[in-house]
Parts: sequence; C-alpha cells; structure tokens
Amino acid sequence: MMATLGDLAGLAEVEPLMIGEHRVIVADPGMVRLYALLDRLAPVDIPVLITGEIGAGKDLVATAVHARSPRANKPLIVFNCAGLHEELVDHELFGHEHDEASGVTTTTAGLLETACGTTLVLDEVGELALGTQAKLLRVLESRRVSWADNLRGRDVRIVATTHRDLEAEVAAGRFYGDLFFRLSVATLDLPPLRHRLSELPLLASAFLEDACRHSGRSVMRISQGAMAVLRAYSWPGNLRELKNVMQYVAAALAVDVLLAVHLSDQLGRLRPPWTPTPRVAATVPAIGQQFRPIADELRELEITRIREALEATAGNQTRAASLLAMPIRTFFAKAKQYGLTPRRKRDGD
Repeated sequence: MMATLGDLAGLAEVEPLMIGEHRVIVADPGMVRLYALLDRLAPVDIPVLITGEIGAGKDLVATAVHARSPRANKPLIVFNCAGLHEELVDHELFGHEHDEASGVTTTTAGLLETACGTTLVLDEVGELALGTQAKLLRVLESRRVSWADNLRGRDVRIVATTHRDLEAEVAAGRFYGDLFFRLSVATLDLPPLRHRLSELPLLASAFLEDACRHSGRSVMRISQGAMAVLRAYSWPGNLRELKNVMQYVAAALAVDVLLAVHLSDQLGRLRPPWTPTPRVAATVPAIGQQFRPIADELRELEITRIREALEATAGNQTRAASLLAMPIRTFFAKAKQYGLTPRRKRDGD
C-alpha cells in the first residue's frame, strides 16, 4: 500500500499555512500550540527568540512572526550571524566609515539602520562574538546606533534564532546574560522533527511531490515500508534533511514507488533499486550490481558526509570540518572539488 499527501490527509488534523511562498503543514499538537502563541505575539512589538535544532524550521517561524505583524508591508531582513569574521559582522550590523582616496570620509549604513521600520532576523545569534554582543546590547538598550558623533533613532524589531542553549552559554560565559534577557522577552521553542511524527508522513509526501514536480516527473508514492523507515530515523538534520532526501529520491530513483530497500539504514546514502537475474537467488543481487569500484563508493560517501556537515552547520565550513575531524584545508579543497562550497547570500539576491 502506498501513500501520497492526499491519501495521508486523514492521519492527523492538518492545518496548512502559507508563509510567504512557503506551504507549512501543521499537524502536531505542539506545533499547533506554537503557531497559536505566535499569532498572539506577532502583532506586539517585542523581541522574539526562536530556539530549536538546526534544520527544524526556525527561519519559517521567524518569517511568520514578521508576516503576521504590522511591519509585514516592508521586506523582512535576515542576517546570518555564523560564518563571518567579527569585524565583517560588525560592519554588516552597525555600519562603518571608510576614507576614500580623495580624502573624503563616507559612511556605509548597517542593517540596524536599513532595517528601520521592519523586522531584522538575527539567524543563529548564539554564534556572535562577545565583542559584537556587547555592541548589540548597547544598541538595544539605547535604541540608538552611532557613527562618529552622529546619533540616529532606531525602529527595528529584533527576532533572533539559535540552535544553542543560550542559558547554558550565559552560564559558561560565552553569551552576555543582559543580551539574552533583551532578546528573549518572548520565546518560541521549536520541537525537532523526531518529536513531530504525526507530521512526518505529511511532510515527506509533500516534499516528495514538490521534488517530483520540479524534476518534471510523475509523482512517486511512498510505500508503508519506506514510511516506517522514515519514521524510525532520528533526523538529526530535521526538516532540511528530510527535504534533501526527498529531492535526491526524486532525482536519482527511476521508480514509481519508494520502497524500504531504497533507503539505507542511516539515510546517509540511497541505494538504487536492483532486479535479480533469473540465474541468481532472489535474495542476492547480480554480481555486476553487487560490486562497484571502491573509489566511486568512497567519493560518494565523502560527498554525502561533507554535504550533511555543511547542512548541520548552516554552511560554516570550519565547523563542518571539525564535525568530520578533517583538516580544514582538506575540507576546503574537497568542498570546492565537489561543488559544495556554500555561496553567500545577500539581501535582495
């Protein structure tokens, strides 16, 4: 028996939401409560801290806070606090002055000015250096940011996201307690996918249907056996990992039905389907399909693990290399070789 999104609609009370261009499926009771609280918080001009594991969908919740606020008529501005040197982060947030060759001093406004009147999302705020935290705290306390002797009033709503336990970071001296309290006037704690199993079949089917449509192929169905494998997996990369798996399935498997045999035990790799020849027992694949060059398999494993590490660290190559215990230069070289080097996105891209 196979399942599509339409077939699974009866498994849970589904409340589909549109957040910008994104369709969000809300079926888990905890997620229903979270979005109900979000509806009450969004119109009130207070800072919101969104916590949850990497890939759990914190960006969508932040977008929903903005979309349901009085600031929704202005563009949402998102800044990724991870992966940039402290000086560059300061320039992006607070602006900076620079001297031209002609001797003229010009000022470049930071996001705390350009976000005036709208919402600024500080994505992964727990990655900010202590020096930047101190500057941000001063801005939030005074509601002003200064360049030289020029002070300008601020009207920016701050929404921050983090996968870290900021209270533990405060206790360890890695995050300012005053800044934590400023950012967490209201807190939304996003549960991981493994705690939202009532949504997993719906999400998996929706992601697979979208991936098939974008690939220009007919919709693939998910068997009950494959769904059981998906349910049993822990999903350390959460929604992001599930979406990536479904995109790979749609692109790589020329089948109409996704079976359990197509999924590896840890979902790190996906196996193409095989059909035994008449001369081989049904439980053993044909010899030509049982063996492949070891170099090819090692290359695929490297690509998969590097991609997973980048996903788990939101594109931070230094931290991704650390997760794999790989020398940073080796990681940089392999990420470039396999075309996995993250591209930095700027507002408006």
